[in-house]
Amino acid sequence: MRDEGRNIGIIGGTGRMGGLFQHIFEDAGCIVEVIGRAPASEYREFVKRCGVILISVPIQATSSVIQSIGSVLEEDQLIADLTSIKVMPVAAMLESAAQVIGLHPLFGPDMASISGQKLIMTPARARTETVQWLMSIFRHTGMQVFESTAEEHDAAMAIMQGLIHFQNILLAKTLRKLNCTITNLLPYATPNAHTTFAFMARTLSQDSELYGGMLLLNPGIKPIISSYAKSFDELTETILSVDMEGFRREFTAGADFTAPFNESAKPLTDHLLDQVVREW
Repeated sequence: MRDEGRNIGIIGGTGRMGGLFQHIFEDAGCIVEVIGRAPASEYREFVKRCGVILISVPIQATSSVIQSIGSVLEEDQLIADLTSIKVMPVAAMLESAAQVIGLHPLFGPDMASISGQKLIMTPARARTETVQWLMSIFRHTGMQVFESTAEEHDAAMAIMQGLIHFQNILLAKTLRKLNCTITNLLPYATPNAHTTFAFMARTLSQDSELYGGMLLLNPGIKPIISSYAKSFDELTETILSVDMEGFRREFTAGADFTAPFNESAKPLTDHLLDQVVREW
């Protein structure tokens, strides 16, 4: 790899996530140069002097930025991206001659520590030593690094991000339609409900473009939401018809499904709910 990966160029490095990865690479002894919003011609000149190019721009702009520089990239360079979907950007990066590794940090730039946080790597066209070099940098920070294909990643993210965020947005929409305010509900909130409100608010306090990209641009989300809607209708019918036996069957089936996770989930949620009671 050119310059043994010492020279890193981050397109979008003036943003918070790009800035976080600038520090990660600098701590690893790399020379990092960043560039913000600029014409494609500037991007092309910028990447020519870098061994590694990291794309850290909004999902909606990722493919066009990659395509604008692809023609000048060479085999001894590495291009990677930080978007939360992988099939689309990886396909765009593979149109270049460079080595290609998709990246997805499963955390935001404002975490108190990245030690223990997860990062997914999707090596699409990269030498073994390149993958190992990059992985060693991330693991040195304490991150947990997992390898995946772009397709496996996007299928999992349709559930892990798409469905979870969808539920938070839908909950807020329902409360708005009911003219309920969180402030008025909090005196009646159990620790569990309070935690649910907190995660709902956390989601909706962030960038709509980021979450819109997760929900609208991952093709895997469509069958997931369709299945969710069908499950919602079935459970609604059980409840509205006061079918206690049907509800018991559904609850038992759900309990059997989650049983392998129960042993670790109980102490974790106990700890979390104790924190909620103490702090709120």
